[in-house]
Amino acid sequence: MIKINGHYYNGQSSARIPVTVCFYRSGEVLIEGETLSLKTTIDQLSIAPRLANTHRNIFLSNGAKLETDDNASVDRVCHYFEKNIIHVWIHKLEKSWSYALIALITTVIFVWGSIEYGVPIAAKLAANNVPYSVEKHIGEQGLKTLDKWLFSPSAIDKTEQLRLQNHFKQLVLTSKGQYPYQLMLRSSKQMGANALALPGGIIIMTDGLFELAENDQQIIAVLAHEAGHIEHQHGLRSLFQNSITALFMAGVLGDITSITSLSVALPTILVENRYSREFEQEADQYAVDFLQTHNIEARQFIRILTLLEQPTNSDYEFDYLSSHPAMHKRIKTIKAIQELE
Repeated sequence: MIKINGHYYNGQSSARIPVTVCFYRSGEVLIEGETLSLKTTIDQLSIAPRLANTHRNIFLSNGAKLETDDNASVDRVCHYFEKNIIHVWIHKLEKSWSYALIALITTVIFVWGSIEYGVPIAAKLAANNVPYSVEKHIGEQGLKTLDKWLFSPSAIDKTEQLRLQNHFKQLVLTSKGQYPYQLMLRSSKQMGANALALPGGIIIMTDGLFELAENDQQIIAVLAHEAGHIEHQHGLRSLFQNSITALFMAGVLGDITSITSLSVALPTILVENRYSREFEQEADQYAVDFLQTHNIEARQFIRILTLLEQPTNSDYEFDYLSSHPAMHKRIKTIKAIQELE
């Protein structure tokens, strides 16, 4: 027999009655107090999991409950009658610093691995299954938002705009791209010399890039790079990665409220996002292949990247380097690609 001292609550009032609870090997349970005498069985009881050395609750089938500080005896009852075995085992693990440290390290590795590898794979699969109409809508809505707070109409001469638009249109018509591209010319003091790819085939080019470039071939090289981001759905995948990461961390940390801000953060994510090394390499490779197809030397791409790297273009809130990191490494890689081809 296992005897436990505690208090009895009838579930109808806050009054508590000091009682002694006796657990017999047969499974019978006797609850006795000064004004109380109850008989039940272990099968009719629900024993709450242990939480350190806090009060332990045992719930009766009639809505009443028992409360006790004798956790050790309750654990003996659980062990003998094979109740809450998993919870008892977990409590023993929680008491061990070595197991707690192993659990912490395992959790950190799991979270890191999920974000580093699992999230990008899930984002790519999700992006591949998004209908073009949805992708186009995301890009159009992003452009509308950006036009409200970041861009103003282009100040480039209308004749020059038309010439550049027609030149780009002729090039993309003969490419193997899967998107119907739209080139949007905009002015932006904040972005300076820059270009930006939006999901669905929208490429934005600033007046600053037009003024910085030494010829049309350099402009086309940058636009081809942005087209590479679109072809590989980097913008869409980035949005999914941010969303999936937020959902994952909300599940890990239990903070679900932060997810509601994702929808309004879309334009900011697109502008300020730093593409991964993999994304940049894919876009650069696409640009080099595009230029080669149209008989444009890759050195034009290298030259415009060099111009963009100069300090004169870094006085803006969003410069080209902010969304295209490690420029010198990219130039080195492009040269290597050119030599291989």
